[in-house]
Amino acid sequence: MTSTDELRRGPQDETMRAALQTGLCTMKMATMPIPEALPGTVIIKVASIGICGSDLHAYRNSSGPQSFPHGHEVSGTVVETGAGVTNVSVGQRVTVDMVLGTACGKCEYCKLGTPIHCRAREFPFGGGFAEFVRTKEAGVFPLPDAVDDHLGAIVEPIAVGIHACRKMRIVPGMVGVVVGAGAIGLSAIAAARDAGSEKIYVVARHPAQAKAALAVGATEILPADPAEAIRIVEQATDGLGADYAIEAVGGTADTLDFACRFVRPLGMIGVLGAFDHGFRGVEIIAPHIKELTLHLPNCYGFIDGQHDFALAIDLLSRKGDALRTMITHNLSLDDIQEAFRLAADKRSESIKVQVHT
Repeated sequence: MTSTDELRRGPQDETMRAALQTGLCTMKMATMPIPEALPGTVIIKVASIGICGSDLHAYRNSSGPQSFPHGHEVSGTVVETGAGVTNVSVGQRVTVDMVLGTACGKCEYCKLGTPIHCRAREFPFGGGFAEFVRTKEAGVFPLPDAVDDHLGAIVEPIAVGIHACRKMRIVPGMVGVVVGAGAIGLSAIAAARDAGSEKIYVVARHPAQAKAALAVGATEILPADPAEAIRIVEQATDGLGADYAIEAVGGTADTLDFACRFVRPLGMIGVLGAFDHGFRGVEIIAPHIKELTLHLPNCYGFIDGQHDFALAIDLLSRKGDALRTMITHNLSLDDIQEAFRLAADKRSESIKVQVHT
């Protein structure tokens, strides 16, 4: 085992600060043991951690107190490695794929490169809203100097967008529409543009989102009126419609139906928004008549031998200045309640709220 005490709080102090949800819309600081470096795992001193839509879903809907922190959009520095770790070194700046870093690595889905479907997850998912987090070595991705800690903490959402575009096989020359311009919608825009999509039209609800969408590669922000928005896309495609649309809103809105209306016959729909349980807002007849292909990409993994995190890090190393526009707020971990309040209230013009330890 290798460790460094400089980045820890000290060998005499084996506790750390962590943020736990204690009730509906209530986050509080607590003290927890620093996780132990088990064989095959590493301990990371968290630098930056982003608040994800899934974190907000729990914040708004879960009333029971937590005993383990949420948080999975992490950057930080390795401070300890367990027995058997060979590819990660103390002092390395890294980000973490917590799906891969908590998976068994042995089941049929892990062997297929799809650890999101792991049948025997070995550690709790998350833990990033704390000073230290543990993950298996497999989930650790080193960060180059060009990707600082703030950018390192958006590798995860960028990887979600990249995974969707790879699943959908977006290629140069395609015209697309992205409905929703939160962090995931922006990630999809950036990934589609990097894949060669010629034009990307975006439906953005808030001014800050619209500005960020243009910065990361959107061609045009569509008007709020649905009929006018569809008319613009049809006019730009000689009446055919877009090659694909990506829905990135979720919830209870009819945004999936809206996305389908932009797409030409034999086109594609990708669903990245997290819809609420019981959602029934899909009129299937129209997309059925057009023979649309529906893609339901979930998180990230390996495709053709390449992990989406590696491609996300590469994209950030090349286009980090533009992608940094999605990071709108940066607060201390001690201000976790305010950080969640800002992330949950889009009137604050928040897109990606990060906290630092």
